[in-house]
Amino acid sequence: MFRSQGARGAQMCSVLAMYDPNAALESGREELMRELSARMRTRGPDGSGYFGSKRYGLAHERLAIMDPEGGKQPIVYEDGAKTYAVCANGEIYNFRKLQAKYGLTAAKTGSDSEVLLQLYKHLGCDFVKELNGIFGFVVIGDDGDHMIAARDHAGIKPLYVGYGENGVMWFASELKAICDQKCERIEEFPAGYYWTPKDGFVKWYNPAWDFDDAVGTKDTSHVRAILEEAILDQTMADVPIGLLLSGGLDSAVVSTVLKPFLEKSGQEYLSFTVGQEGSPDVTAARMMSEFLGTKHHEYLFTSEEACANIENVIYHLETYEPELIRSAIPNYFLAKLTSQHVKVVLTGEGSDELFAGYLYFRDAPSSKHVHNELRRIFGHLHNVNCQRADRMTMAHSLEARVPFLDPRVIDAVMEVDPQYKTIEGEEKPEKHALRALFDGEIPDPVLWRTKAMQCEGVGLNWVDDLQTFCNEQVSDEDYAKAEEIYPINPPQSKEEMYYRRIFEKYYHGMDKFVHVWEGGCRAGGAAWENNQYTRAGVKNVKQLAKGLTGVRGA
Repeated sequence: MFRSQGARGAQMCSVLAMYDPNAALESGREELMRELSARMRTRGPDGSGYFGSKRYGLAHERLAIMDPEGGKQPIVYEDGAKTYAVCANGEIYNFRKLQAKYGLTAAKTGSDSEVLLQLYKHLGCDFVKELNGIFGFVVIGDDGDHMIAARDHAGIKPLYVGYGENGVMWFASELKAICDQKCERIEEFPAGYYWTPKDGFVKWYNPAWDFDDAVGTKDTSHVRAILEEAILDQTMADVPIGLLLSGGLDSAVVSTVLKPFLEKSGQEYLSFTVGQEGSPDVTAARMMSEFLGTKHHEYLFTSEEACANIENVIYHLETYEPELIRSAIPNYFLAKLTSQHVKVVLTGEGSDELFAGYLYFRDAPSSKHVHNELRRIFGHLHNVNCQRADRMTMAHSLEARVPFLDPRVIDAVMEVDPQYKTIEGEEKPEKHALRALFDGEIPDPVLWRTKAMQCEGVGLNWVDDLQTFCNEQVSDEDYAKAEEIYPINPPQSKEEMYYRRIFEKYYHGMDKFVHVWEGGCRAGGAAWENNQYTRAGVKNVKQLAKGLTGVRGA
């Protein structure tokens, strides 16, 4: 079952590519691919494009951020008898530096995606290692004899691969575009890999910190300068940008660095938050907005509104993982509001996976355990935090950027001695290492606020209402058959079964590769017992209001 997606106001990009070495689907390919690509139109309502040959096709839905007038895709190069084309989703932040570094010929457009064509022709597949950005792309040429598909280092941008009949390979930004195309199997394209017809999947992202014997030895003195550079690099756009201001530490850090840049450039400082009236996030975001002098926008939702939008969220999120769905619901509302004002926003996503921000790190037995757990949850970012951030913003044609996940920032923080990240009571709370870098520049109630996950800070009790609603949708008789109906990752509660039903409605048979946390939550897979979370959520929600006045339910 698929929904019609009409063009809307502001927008972003999607990729759909078919590699057809035997020309099995040459007839009618363009019509088919344009139809399938349109399922992802919320990712790019500014325009559609197609380019193909006997053995391949590329389709694109565009959100115009760089070179709105001239950067239409696919971008095509004619090189004598050979033709090369690129179809890309995302942003390449260092594209101008790479063009200068390699003395590349004058670009035909102002689009950052064009550098992918230039570098592929100049360096071959190794060019991927040079990229600093968020991306999923396909470059193909010479009627399919030369081809590469790739995904960014952390899976910030999505990409799926489908194995069809007669050797056909599909590549798509979202599952909905290809899940009914007679594929023998569909898989998530792994983060930090590229694929070619000759070599298959090749891991190109191999950071020095991601090995069993690796251990950080540095202090944090180098981190701030690198983070500031990443934040400023990610302001690259030919359209206005905004900030998702949750009221938590991470977005407060980004907002603090961003302020002088926006003042210097003369841009209006727009901030956006979501929550229920009186929630910790709304309370803290108002404080931070007043401190910064932003033009602040709020989306205040009710529990009833959250329940009414569960199906919309699951359709766009393309998962049935319960913790992820709960956190995505408020993000869905936030993106809806934000897209009415800007096309691009910066967020604080990714900080917790670098600085050990989650409350269950309180129970970590040693600094070595902390580092190994950060490696584990970083490896899941592509189908947790990044999936939520991308799909909920793209559902409303909005691009989210994540400076904490700049590869330079990741390396800098992961090179820090994990002892700096261990939690030692009130004097050294979670993310103390990051807080200390901005002490005196962010109001103390925000700077030292207790970490709250996405679904927790927006309201202390709304998840209870959500779970009560879900329980009412599933009878005892139906729930008793859960393992029989869903043998893969069987639901462990009526809430989980309700989400699964909706997922199956749109993505039947696609359940096998959906990521589900071991133990039903992020903390469940840690190498130690935790006293903070269960698969139903955080145990003590009142701690999330620490340091804030006026929070309801605290």
